[in-house]
Amino acid sequence: MANSLHPSNQVQPNLFDEDLWDWIEDNETSSVSELRLKYGTEEPFHSAIAQIEAKKKYASKFKSLFESRWIFPAGLALEQSSSLATAFYKASLTTTPYSADLCAGMGIDSRALSKREECVGHLCFEQNLGLVTLLEYNLKKVYVAPTPFELKTLKNWILENNIEQSELTIYLDPDRRANQSRTFAIEEGSPNLIEIQSDLLGLAAKVVTKHSPMIDIHECTRKLEYLESIHVVQHQGECKEILTVQVPGNKEKPYLTVVQATSGQSINHSYPSSFAIPHGPLSNYIIQPSASLNKSELHDLLANLHDWKRLGVGNIYTSTTLPETSPFYKIFKVKSSFDSLKKIKLSGEYAIESIGSKITAKELRKRLRLKEGRTQKLFYLQNGRTKLIVEGLLIE
Repeated sequence: MANSLHPSNQVQPNLFDEDLWDWIEDNETSSVSELRLKYGTEEPFHSAIAQIEAKKKYASKFKSLFESRWIFPAGLALEQSSSLATAFYKASLTTTPYSADLCAGMGIDSRALSKREECVGHLCFEQNLGLVTLLEYNLKKVYVAPTPFELKTLKNWILENNIEQSELTIYLDPDRRANQSRTFAIEEGSPNLIEIQSDLLGLAAKVVTKHSPMIDIHECTRKLEYLESIHVVQHQGECKEILTVQVPGNKEKPYLTVVQATSGQSINHSYPSSFAIPHGPLSNYIIQPSASLNKSELHDLLANLHDWKRLGVGNIYTSTTLPETSPFYKIFKVKSSFDSLKKIKLSGEYAIESIGSKITAKELRKRLRLKEGRTQKLFYLQNGRTKLIVEGLLIE
């Protein structure tokens, strides 16, 4: 593991008493770099400063944990952790009384799984001893195995607790930083899901796996046995996670869900789906799918349902009628359109996006002398020699 992922001086939870929490509160507005320069790795300040840094960087991501005095680690284990919202969504996919997390890391997913009302017992594996100490402190009702995932340890835990296959869900978020470089393919994670999936499916009612948002969804359908569903999880407007759910013996066509983690709003359809969407001229509104909707490829489903037309460049649609608002796409009222930059006479604040052209948004902003904005947007769309430049107003 890279040192930046698991620093040698990990946070020590046994040092935290009321005096140290008071010190953290007194210094939480101070500069982290100045505090580190002053105290270095001296304890208990090193551990306390890590809490101040975590709050400065992730105040919204882990708000309720700061309030409950969850002790955060130092290093990339914090950066790479699931948010509370996405962890809660994963827990919602689990209904069995027992669960196991094969790569716990900081423990946010294990926390969500173990806090379920149905949960009777939860096992998590973690090989970094510094993180193990924190897991044992933060998740006192969870059995923490201080080792990389071992099938034998999982089987022993199942036997000791008399767990039937129908009572267990296995969750896996494999390490994707093999050889200190980021990987995305399923078989490049550690542990390798492809190698162990048959064993896991022989022990559990369900196997839920978190994949990088960069993964090719088609790869999941080709390589995963008994794939029941694929979930594209959106949070704060971004595509955060791809989840797969495998169920032993499943013979049905997998379904695909794009979901907003906080609200639970979702769009579902069997996978793969294909809809022939006709192209059409620019109309009253532009619809631009979110990154998660693009990833799910379900934008064509919505276009088919609502009679949107493709504009011919990227996944951009147009409609004569105002679509319903949705977290999965943005709607822009068309204000004006041009076929040449020379005809544009605009001023003020605009977001700018260039699709299908070598001319970047940065170059366009410089050429048109427009300030950064959000509610007004300029689309520069090019298909071969055909250019369409559209000024739109964001509808929220």
